[in-house]
Amino acid sequence: MSRHDLTPLDADTVSCVVVGWDRPLGSFFTHVYLTDDDNEFDAPTFEIGTDFREVTDPAAAIELASMYAKVPDDMSATLTADATREGICETPAVLGILYAATTPAVNTDGWPCPF
Repeated sequence: MSRHDLTPLDADTVSCVVVGWDRPLGSFFTHVYLTDDDNEFDAPTFEIGTDFREVTDPAAAIELASMYAKVPDDMSATLTADATREGICETPAVLGILYAATTPAVNTDGWPCPF
């Protein structure tokens, strides 16, 4: 996973903007934290790229980030290099778990199965 902290456009309203590449999800991401957000879990106010292969073009992550932070001119190339260097997980573990949860086991022993 790569992570690049960007300089907020307005430090009074934006506390942090982060862009990067998430290898397990195979997605570029942007997280925006606003100063007036009272989220008790310190979660981003706005975010993209938190789902499997949600953002495959760095331009989408940069577009959101540029609304709240100064984005270097070479950020697209940097993010693309991050993705190339780190690669992608073709079969994230979570997909295996989700598949297993939706596929009930066959009850071959004849006992009643409570689930």
